[in-house]
Amino acid sequence: MLTGNYRLAAAILIGMFCGFLLVKSDLAWRKTCLNMFLLRDGRLLKTLLFSLGSGVTAVYFLQQAGILALQVRPGYFWASLTGGIISGIGLAFCCRVPMTAIAALGAGRLYALWSLIGMLLGVYFVGIISARLSSSIYSWSKPLGDPQHTGSFLDTGNPALWVVVISLVLLVFLHFVFSGEEEE
Repeated sequence: MLTGNYRLAAAILIGMFCGFLLVKSDLAWRKTCLNMFLLRDGRLLKTLLFSLGSGVTAVYFLQQAGILALQVRPGYFWASLTGGIISGIGLAFCCRVPMTAIAALGAGRLYALWSLIGMLLGVYFVGIISARLSSSIYSWSKPLGDPQHTGSFLDTGNPALWVVVISLVLLVFLHFVFSGEEEE
């Protein structure tokens, strides 16, 4: 395992590589995200579904090999739902997620700075109201429980398998729905 400066250097190199891929694939631009919401371009949806499926598969097998140790905090349904809704509203409002905003800023799009400032203010705002919400929203439901551990990836009780299968089915569906309609 990497530690110290080597770990930091690896993180910087991986971040630069991911930023390069985002810019070269046009996923860092606001227009690509806007076209996704308007159902004109399926590239972003396809990329997200492919990333979800391959990421879940990689995490599962890295964990099984003992290379990766998951440290999962308990999840709460209503808190997760509220956070997802707020994140979705933010994505629809500025057509960016933190990674694409940073990639756009790194590519010289200075207007992406406004999105990053809004995201930072959102983190600050959540920190302020978190104490008040914790006493109410977390009491609405019990923790979702620990992640399930299964012996085989192809076991039908394995949630990772279901995430991968659903991602692939949606990916194939989107491929045929958006075939030939993406902008070049």
